[in-house]
Amino acid sequence: MALLLLPALGWAQQPLQEIRGVAQLPQVLPLDDHGYAILYRSEAGEDDQDIFALRLLDPALKVRHQYALPVPVGAAPLPRLQGKTTFALPYHNQNTAGLSLYTFNPQTGAQLRRDLVAAPDRRRVPAGTPLLAMTPTEGYCIVQPFRHDTAGYAVTMLDPSLKTQWSRMYFPADLRQHQPLQVAVSKDLITLVLSDSYLLNPNTPKQRSVTDLSVLGLDRATGKVLFRTPVRQDKLVLMPTQLLPLSDGRVVGAGLYAQPQATRPDSVLGVFMTTYRADGQAGAPTLTPWADLAAATGEPALGRRLYEGKGSFRLLELLSTTGADAQLVSEYSGAQPGPFVVMGYPTAGAYPVARTFKTTRTPAEQRLTSYRSVVSRQGEPTLVYTGVEGNQAYAYATVLANTPARTATRALTETEKLPELPAYAAAPPMATSPAVDRLTGRLAALQQKLNTGVEAVNKVVNGEQAPPTVYYQPDQLANFVVGPRGQVLVYRYEASRKMLRYQLQPLK
Repeated sequence: MALLLLPALGWAQQPLQEIRGVAQLPQVLPLDDHGYAILYRSEAGEDDQDIFALRLLDPALKVRHQYALPVPVGAAPLPRLQGKTTFALPYHNQNTAGLSLYTFNPQTGAQLRRDLVAAPDRRRVPAGTPLLAMTPTEGYCIVQPFRHDTAGYAVTMLDPSLKTQWSRMYFPADLRQHQPLQVAVSKDLITLVLSDSYLLNPNTPKQRSVTDLSVLGLDRATGKVLFRTPVRQDKLVLMPTQLLPLSDGRVVGAGLYAQPQATRPDSVLGVFMTTYRADGQAGAPTLTPWADLAAATGEPALGRRLYEGKGSFRLLELLSTTGADAQLVSEYSGAQPGPFVVMGYPTAGAYPVARTFKTTRTPAEQRLTSYRSVVSRQGEPTLVYTGVEGNQAYAYATVLANTPARTATRALTETEKLPELPAYAAAPPMATSPAVDRLTGRLAALQQKLNTGVEAVNKVVNGEQAPPTVYYQPDQLANFVVGPRGQVLVYRYEASRKMLRYQLQPLK
């Protein structure tokens, strides 16, 4: 079994850096190979706006660009959208149904802002948080739910300059309720996963509510509905929870599959993956039953543990390493967390199942392991997770290959405290007289003798005592993000000092 290690870095540990006047816990965001972004609230603004400071750092932590962002009071941040050359920070205000979208180019410093309001009409009002996705050309797709007697949604497409290309509303003709759950955009296709709720046998004694899932395809250029594919088939029902656009225009869907009447935990049969094309043709789903995953993980009782609620199988990341393939990163947790499982779906059709192993630890330490992220590097995704050695937590990185692989790559702990701040303007020591110094020394010597005597008595009465148990104590103020070239940015926020300190560490 090959040992895969991340490339060694040719630079020494970087010095500690700090930002003062950080009033609240900041966001530290990795920007792939472009470096990092640090976002924090700096001061109260005017006209119902807060002012946020944004610093864009290059991979060596040099400040490349700085911005002051006026954000409407009450707006909550949505997940960041990352493209090849730009990224976007969206903020949504639930009360006003307003969306503020900020875009940045870390290389050129270009920055844009667009404020959009989901205006109600006489019959329908905005309902809930919108879904956002970036297009292959680094434009944006916004899906805003609406409702009144029925539930539907509006789709708005923006180009990279944030100008509206088109906007359309979609509502069912009957009393069905359509709730958008997922969205992805390829070069030709907008793909939506919809929750479809309706009444079966309405206004009769047999009336009951039914909720199904369906996958809807829209033409990216016009918004025309191209297809609607129900996920309930004759012998199984697909439950897509992940979407991924591919470079050839298709969109991959992945999730769990179950028996047609999925009413019990043992109805779920395994993991599926399929593709959707712009012509409405859905590929035959590739099914990976629990039995196959049990063999891959070395856990024969995997399916039974899932049925009994004694284990879980989480789908973590759906990503592509070439633009045409798909890799589904999952984690099985039974009696202990792990292992991570990667299901690869190349265009050839066959799929290998690769298991990645965690470093060996005791059962008590295994319970503290947690997944962090997947970072793509040179066509090979890198899985990053935390583990504990002794009483200290560390970051680990595993290159996900198509064959079983194990690594012992380690980074600086997420909870290891950064160096303490220097004592700025420290008070000078108090002056004392020689008599006071002699008295203090005698008292210290007497206390040491008393402690030694007590220890000797305890040893005679109780025998040798086991060393005290050292428990893992996480430092809630410290954290890390994984950046470019296999490096880790460790940071620590101290609210009492309104200070953020950060430092680069290599994955060793």
